[in-house]
Amino acid sequence: MANDMRKSQHLLPNEVLDLTEEIALVTPTDTPLITMLYAMGNVTSASDITVSWREKELNATRTVAQLEGAESPDAVKSTRRMISNICQILTRSTAVSGTLAALNPYGIGDEFAAEVQDRLIELKRDTEHFVINGTKQEENVSTPRQMNGLLNLINSNNVVTTNGELTPEHIETALEKMWNHGVSSNAIYAFVGAGVKKKINQFIKDDLFIKGTGTNTYGFQVDYITTDFGDCGIVLDRHMPDNTIMILDMSVVELSYLRAPKYEPLAKTGDYQKGQVIAEPTVKLKNTYAGAKVVING
Repeated sequence: MANDMRKSQHLLPNEVLDLTEEIALVTPTDTPLITMLYAMGNVTSASDITVSWREKELNATRTVAQLEGAESPDAVKSTRRMISNICQILTRSTAVSGTLAALNPYGIGDEFAAEVQDRLIELKRDTEHFVINGTKQEENVSTPRQMNGLLNLINSNNVVTTNGELTPEHIETALEKMWNHGVSSNAIYAFVGAGVKKKINQFIKDDLFIKGTGTNTYGFQVDYITTDFGDCGIVLDRHMPDNTIMILDMSVVELSYLRAPKYEPLAKTGDYQKGQVIAEPTVKLKNTYAGAKVVING
């Protein structure tokens, strides 16, 4: 990050401030998926409320042997499916009285700038939630539009269900479903909540001492799973549902903004300073087979 980057601490009255670079850096442990997309450079601009992309699938017909001198076989073609998502407006506002701003509290400094920074953290936190869990909703008179989250963009054929138990074979089967559709990547990650992470840690429950630390550290922790069908890192994400593992090839996941995160001052009619942070994001999964879910029922 450049030392002269404009930050929310530099807020001036009536100034609109681009917070794109700053949101990439705030609360990385609470928003691992979005932080990863920023780090990979998978953040783009949208040009419309609805963003669309094409998913291509190769022709599944097997090539057959031909007689010498035979005519060319019938033509075949790839299939393309149009997929779309919606940009969702997310905003958080704040206001600080003139008195509180003048107090300049010890350890906080500019109270209004501190509040804007907190709203920015909340904006990124809420973006992470909808990017994972959102359900597509067109805007009507009383309902705002909402993006489809990644859990709803994953192809329904790439879902593994269990009866309450979770074994390594369930994750292996999910990766196999992706592999069957040609997914091969060094950027595959499994996003899990706390309860599922504990279940995964139980895979090595008989090996309770973490080796290689140089100390007698007690505990068990699974960070990486390797299979014949691909490898995946395990990412703990508090925004994941308690009963679901979401596996993604992150190289084909994209965060797209119609309006990048920014601060805007709001009009005031009294002795206070008021403003908001706002963004209009959506998410793309460019290949619906480049993801899989393990759903633990019961």
